[in-house]
Amino acid sequence: MSQPSHASPPGHHPPHQEPDWSRPPKKKGAGKIVGFGVVAIVVIIGGSVAFALKTGEDKGGTGNDSPASASPAGDSGQKAAPRDAKVTSCSLAGFSKWPSAEVTVTNHSSETSDYQVRIEFVDAGGGHIAEAVANTTDLAPGDAVDTSAQGAEAASGDIDCKVIEVLRKAS
Repeated sequence: MSQPSHASPPGHHPPHQEPDWSRPPKKKGAGKIVGFGVVAIVVIIGGSVAFALKTGEDKGGTGNDSPASASPAGDSGQKAAPRDAKVTSCSLAGFSKWPSAEVTVTNHSSETSDYQVRIEFVDAGGGHIAEAVANTTDLAPGDAVDTSAQGAEAASGDIDCKVIEVLRKAS
């Protein structure tokens, strides 16, 4: 006896078969992609947290920059004339309500210099809110540049921004 043949003759296609819906479809690597994506996100977040913690340790962890820890001038920075830095705008940032100062730094020296300007943010009563630093580098003699300083403490109401120290170092 001969067995019935299920092969189609050349040029003909086998009849259409309904898919078997009782089994889930085979995965084609989607699980691996999602898994690697999750691992990558965890690594990025972990690296960011580690960097933020390390940066905080370098600055003494207080959130306030001191001249010795954040100075572009390092230990050899010189106090510059207060006229080298001027606050041109003082406000609270929209969403965060952190104080923000726009500062114009003008190099009145005869050398290209790096500047660090310490800003104090105070409330309407003169109470301390926060401090921040505005930096600029390679400022040529006679040139001016606009930079900014952002506090990291939320505030409300009217604030004032004061230049409390200007450090300069020849670049």
